[in-house]
Amino acid sequence: MIEKSASAFIVGEWMWGSTIADAGSDGAEKILFRCAEMGITDVYLLIKGTGGKLGYLRTKHTDLLIRTERDVLAEAIRAAHTFGIRLHAWICNLEDTAYRNAHPEAGMRHYVRGQDNDRIHLYDPGYRAHMADIAAELAAYDIDGLHFDYIRCNHLTNGWSERDFAALRDMGADPGRMRELIETTFGYNGRTADEQYIFDAYRNGDRDARLIAEYRRKMVREYAASVIAAARTVRPELIISAAVMPEGAYDEAFAALHYGQDYRDAAALYDYICPMAYSTGYGKDENWVRTVAENAIRMGNRVVLGLQAFGGVPAARLMHETETLRSLAQEKQWSYGMRGIVFFRSSQFDYAGITCGESGEMTVKTVSGENGLNYRRVRIDMPAGLRITDARVGEGYRPDTAVHIAPGGTSAEFSAEEIITTAAEGYLHLRCEGDAGSATGLPTVHAAGTKEMTVYTVFRHAVE
Repeated sequence: MIEKSASAFIVGEWMWGSTIADAGSDGAEKILFRCAEMGITDVYLLIKGTGGKLGYLRTKHTDLLIRTERDVLAEAIRAAHTFGIRLHAWICNLEDTAYRNAHPEAGMRHYVRGQDNDRIHLYDPGYRAHMADIAAELAAYDIDGLHFDYIRCNHLTNGWSERDFAALRDMGADPGRMRELIETTFGYNGRTADEQYIFDAYRNGDRDARLIAEYRRKMVREYAASVIAAARTVRPELIISAAVMPEGAYDEAFAALHYGQDYRDAAALYDYICPMAYSTGYGKDENWVRTVAENAIRMGNRVVLGLQAFGGVPAARLMHETETLRSLAQEKQWSYGMRGIVFFRSSQFDYAGITCGESGEMTVKTVSGENGLNYRRVRIDMPAGLRITDARVGEGYRPDTAVHIAPGGTSAEFSAEEIITTAAEGYLHLRCEGDAGSATGLPTVHAAGTKEMTVYTVFRHAVE
């Protein structure tokens, strides 16, 4: 078994249970071996999604089982631990179709439409007991961690039952002012919408806006604490983490009012948080991830930052964000808090493992994901200080693949029609001049099929 220090930089993947189940009876071994080979230290395996179904067998909730013939969680745990990977059971909370269908009274009420969605109210005692059961059952497995998702109110327009109004009145909120804040912000009941109205009120210290936010934060804190307690009663040493919305790092009003998420609350609840800092999706530049991480750490959190590795994010962007956060972890001011990165999600991006051997030899192993696109082109860009002098294809690639080395040896491109197929592995071989140890950066591998693919590149020196 490969030993991995808990203090080492985490490189994680969010992974659906179906990714393993659909890969065959030995899917866990194949996939977790590949993860270990490509430097993955932690896998967050989805065991309970928003549908409310369960991906493990040792449960009293047998009516919720996704499958009854195999225990994907147990398979993944065995494989992960064989290869030195920590396995976290990833569970979705508070968006639960199965529970909502069975207990319609537990649903949150939309301000206008009533109970029209699958959001479960955080104060519902039956749901808290249900999730406590699930947490305790998972903690009885040999998992390393329990990972929370959807641990939030989903939107400010949800959570407006009579019970909610009564609780807010008991806190001292004025019902008329609350209605004005919501209706003006969202344009309800004939009002002209001013989408910043309640958020500006919060920022300006408005008492009722602040009470609404505190009420939502309190429900999230209490719900999370109750489920965590159930898990830690079974296994006190369990790592507890949570995927959280990134706005908590830079827009307190938005995060508190919409989600009931406050990063200072999170610091007290979880061993670390995973802000979902999907920069492309948020329309941010690639340095934004550092800002999110720094602000989250300032609020007392240890951080494993969620990176966008889906939707055609260019390889250069993913690698820039990865190296930015690795560098942050090396800085004394941030080293305790910056714990690692986690990619969303497995099978949506490709791997490239570059091994640097003697005399400038490099072997590049490419592993394509399951996104249904065949490679037509692979380009390897060298950082300043390294120059490619020769390139050829190896096992897994078509022997008639065209090879082109750019002037000055700055890159090598391999191209053909379907040079390597989806979910396949292949090897490319390079000879380089220069000192890899003193290069100004890392080689970056780009792959394209019918469109650009996202590639995470691992760079290592050959072991003697």
